[in-house]
Amino acid sequence: MVGVLLIGVKGAVATTVLAAAAAAKAGIDTPLALPSQCDPAFSGIKFPELTQMVFGGFDIVTESYSAAAAGHGAVPAAILDSIKEPLDEMSFYPVGPIDDDQTIRGLSDAKPMTRAKLAETVMHSIDAFKVQWGLSRVIVVDVSSTEAGVPPHQSHEGLLAFEQALAENSSSLSASMVYAYAAIKKGCAVVNFTPSPSFDIPVLRALALDCGVALAGKDGKTGQTLYKTVVAPMLRQRALKLEGWYSTNILGNRDGAVLHDPAHRATKIDSKLSVLEQMLGYSDFEHQVHIHYYPPRGDAKEAWDNIDVSGWFGVPMQIKINWLGVDSILAAPLVVDLVRWMVYFQNAGEAGVVASLSSYFKSPVGTTKNALFEQVAMLHQKVNDLEKR
Repeated sequence: MVGVLLIGVKGAVATTVLAAAAAAKAGIDTPLALPSQCDPAFSGIKFPELTQMVFGGFDIVTESYSAAAAGHGAVPAAILDSIKEPLDEMSFYPVGPIDDDQTIRGLSDAKPMTRAKLAETVMHSIDAFKVQWGLSRVIVVDVSSTEAGVPPHQSHEGLLAFEQALAENSSSLSASMVYAYAAIKKGCAVVNFTPSPSFDIPVLRALALDCGVALAGKDGKTGQTLYKTVVAPMLRQRALKLEGWYSTNILGNRDGAVLHDPAHRATKIDSKLSVLEQMLGYSDFEHQVHIHYYPPRGDAKEAWDNIDVSGWFGVPMQIKINWLGVDSILAAPLVVDLVRWMVYFQNAGEAGVVASLSSYFKSPVGTTKNALFEQVAMLHQKVNDLEKR
């Protein structure tokens, strides 16, 4: 069995993952396809199945898993009703928000924690989770709400400085960095499915190499940015000049509530803005991304794009895209697939950032390639190389 601990486990994405696991183990006949299952190039790989994964996680929210999933509205009610008991029996480790993040603190009545206390709690919880389920391997996946950015700091450069900042509860360390540190120290592979800083900093990447831990991230590519990384290469291939790309998003889930705060929203927008220039090879175009919190929409999100292009003689043309998705239904399969890949790469002896998983992320760490099918080709090549060993 493979253990999976989700940071932000009472959120919409995480409870959708947990519901899928419970449904699979209950033998419920419902579609639960994964990207890796749909690619013939990976048909020979022995991945762990969803039924071979044990789930739990951390959150500042203490309501039951079934209540949280029902509130998010992504999983059909008929399925939730049939898995309520096994869903609520999954492991849960309560934590508090770090004491100086007022936006995240506003989502919970949990007592705030210092960074050192949070790290200690996470490490003890990982140990308890392993003992409870008899696990030798745990993958930690961050699916929590987007954090505000953290400026570069000396504590990001070396382990001694990082641990001193941790002891001093320094604001130079984000909560995602603390979670990543605790997980790496416990030998857990880490996936950052959020735009938060996490293991962006040199000290944590070095620590992962020292501990033989694989890393993958960041910010799951599920909707608007996904089709941007398909459409933009198409424009370049057809010699259509991009003049402007206007993107807007509305969503009403907990992530949307956090993104209503300008500092947290800026982190997400930076991630969504980062892809076009690299794919097109030029920057003389207008690119705007807007995110709006709209509570009536819940976990259903809408992305709307107006794309202005020009062709021969500078003749203007437009493309309009309207994406109506359910955030968690798009994201949850990628989370499960990334767990499978992390097990594969850990078994292959990979440590540090696994850049070949870039197709799953908006801001892939370890590569500058953003075009979707170039990224998929990277993964094909990496697997081919490993399978030839």
